[in-house]
Amino acid sequence: MSMSSCMVHYFSVRTRLCIAILCAVSVLAMASCATGPAGPPRVHYELARVYMGQRAMTPGQSGDFWAGLTGTAVATFPWEGGPDDATGVFFLAANNTHFFIRAEINDASPQFRHPDLAPDMAWNGTSIQVFFGPVVARRGELNASDSDLTFWVVSGADGEPAVRVSRRGLLDERQFSAAVVEWTESSYIIEASFPLVVLGMNRPLVEGQGFRAEFRINHAPMYEPRSVIVNWRTYTDDAWHNPNMWSYGEVVARP
Repeated sequence: MSMSSCMVHYFSVRTRLCIAILCAVSVLAMASCATGPAGPPRVHYELARVYMGQRAMTPGQSGDFWAGLTGTAVATFPWEGGPDDATGVFFLAANNTHFFIRAEINDASPQFRHPDLAPDMAWNGTSIQVFFGPVVARRGELNASDSDLTFWVVSGADGEPAVRVSRRGLLDERQFSAAVVEWTESSYIIEASFPLVVLGMNRPLVEGQGFRAEFRINHAPMYEPRSVIVNWRTYTDDAWHNPNMWSYGEVVARP
């Protein structure tokens, strides 16, 4: 073998060895990032999840119900604004009869809304929205089992914060249960429980079932209308009426 051939062979082997080492290091690094600390991650950025089990949740008295469950981080800004305005994490769970939601929101200026606020104007100020459909088929408008839930907070009769909810109009308090778990100058937490039938679902969700969802935070500067929307995935304002804009999720068993 000539000197030039030996050199080509040497560098070829060396190049393949370097590539193999780099690949191994990359795999180990990704595995390390995916594993992280013990236990499931608190938030994720891929599929949304509904955790299915037998447990029930009483809003405001949830105890360890949400412990070990993974929430969906909401931090996409289609218009203006950024994390200093608002971000949040949404958790979903269900049993055979009810659907449960917890929203942990950071907001630079959360505000109580007027007690007599028209439900179709709730979006135009401090509020959150959960869009959910139990099927993944494409559809350009809401069907009977799709939910366009909007949550806002008012000062109750006793002066304590109270949650109002709309789904194609204001829901009667007998149709849901909700509580403000926390309310500060820069954050709030809401929990809610709905009978499945109120959300148009006539049968329980099942493990492995796909669904479509989108989550939204509506942020408003103090005493002003909404100026920032924060979505999970959507880069437009169309999720409120077009399920084709919603992203995907999966029903999984409670850990």
